[in-house]
Amino acid sequence: MRAFFVFCLFAVLPLHAAQPDAAAMIRGIRLSATLQQCDLSGVIRKDGQPPMPLQFFVREQNMQFRLGSGERFHVRLGDEKCELLSLDDAGKTAVFPDSRLRKSVGGSDLTYEDLTLRFLYWPGARLEGEEKIDGEDCYRIRLDNPGREGAFGVVYVWVHKKYGAFWRIKAHDRKGMPIKQFQVSKVMQLPGGKGYTIQTMRISRLDDQGRVESITYLEFDKPKIAGPKGPRR
Repeated sequence: MRAFFVFCLFAVLPLHAAQPDAAAMIRGIRLSATLQQCDLSGVIRKDGQPPMPLQFFVREQNMQFRLGSGERFHVRLGDEKCELLSLDDAGKTAVFPDSRLRKSVGGSDLTYEDLTLRFLYWPGARLEGEEKIDGEDCYRIRLDNPGREGAFGVVYVWVHKKYGAFWRIKAHDRKGMPIKQFQVSKVMQLPGGKGYTIQTMRISRLDDQGRVESITYLEFDKPKIAGPKGPRR
């Protein structure tokens, strides 16, 4: 079973330790999604292209997302691993093919591999210090790919000190060249004041000099409290 994580929805847990453990911070980001039950709707937007609707349905350890193209996916979340599955119109699941992970979602700068953020399950997270990112105090964590799968070799995660969630992610290829950056620019509170979730994120594709080639935005509406039933079919 392969490890995956969908980043577009997460609850945010504040950090209290003066110098928290890097692995514990990454584990908290992974597991926080299982603490909430809510629905989230938004769009993937890139200049020159029509916005693509995006919907998430979270019920404890189960998450589903639906693209405007009609594609649907099911994610089974776990403490140390989770599984990404495709979902057909009849509600039948199948293992998501590796061959599609690097493909663009709707012509945007977001790939299916990006949606999973599976590097959050790589072992050996290392705290490299503290930095201000867009005026926000963050811890900087390094993650190294232990295998040969995927486009990323090294990933840096900046964890927001107040929210305890990632604020910036910068991914490098296996030669050390930066190729993609994810930047949260706005968060919003979940219903009942039980945490926060992303409202706006900027995904930048970088050239071989580390300069921005193109930008895609991920934007969400205010979240809704989910009902008691399981993920939607």
